[in-house]
Amino acid sequence: MNSQDKILRTSLTDNIDYPEFCLKASLDYSIFKDFRRNEVYKIALEHDDFDQGLEYLEATNTSKSSSNVLSKVNEFQKNDRIGNPIVFDYEGIGTIAPPTLRYIKILSDLESEFGTLDNLNICEIGVGYGGLCRIISSYFNVKTYTLVDLKPVLMLAQRYLDHYPLNTTLNYKTMNELSKNNYDLVISNYAFTELRREIQDVYLEKVLLSATKGYITYNEINPEDFNSYTKEELIKIIPTIRVNKEVGILHPKDCTLVW
Repeated sequence: MNSQDKILRTSLTDNIDYPEFCLKASLDYSIFKDFRRNEVYKIALEHDDFDQGLEYLEATNTSKSSSNVLSKVNEFQKNDRIGNPIVFDYEGIGTIAPPTLRYIKILSDLESEFGTLDNLNICEIGVGYGGLCRIISSYFNVKTYTLVDLKPVLMLAQRYLDHYPLNTTLNYKTMNELSKNNYDLVISNYAFTELRREIQDVYLEKVLLSATKGYITYNEINPEDFNSYTKEELIKIIPTIRVNKEVGILHPKDCTLVW
């Protein structure tokens, strides 16, 4: 990779292969129908294995949430009807993809931390194919849900989410299309922490600093030249952050930042 490529990359997944594949999958049904099995896509998003899925399931089962989100697991399993993901059979709930179990675990965390998300304005930074949005929107009556990512990723997410009736109003925005707003909740699932610092600054100004609540899964896997904010720096910027342990982790510094 030459120096120009490094300058142009905004995040770990802004690597040509991933956004290019998302674009192709959004436009070509023959690719879209199996997109969750594609090797490029699996590296970026669909890489959780059976054991990690089991960790997510166990964490959801032992959540301090007052209600049991798994009571709607049949609804959540509909996520896996699109994209032909790799699925496994889990005792007590049936066949489901491990990344979908991760999204269910995040939903359980959100309910434990914040209670109902009904009528909230939510912003998600880094949206994958929209799977978490669909899980949350099938459980709560969210007022608006703003999905922020690279344009090709948003195109794929929109094609995926258009297969489902959702209890919310969706907004698809790139970083520069996003206006500063006072969101009730900002979510980022291993995305904000994989951005270059100058891109993180944009999201801090437009979303994070004015958000009432936040939930960010955090990692430290970026190249040194990204100069991304560390956990300690983020706590200084947002002093109300609490650090929670994460499950199914791939790296020892993975955790969840909540405020």
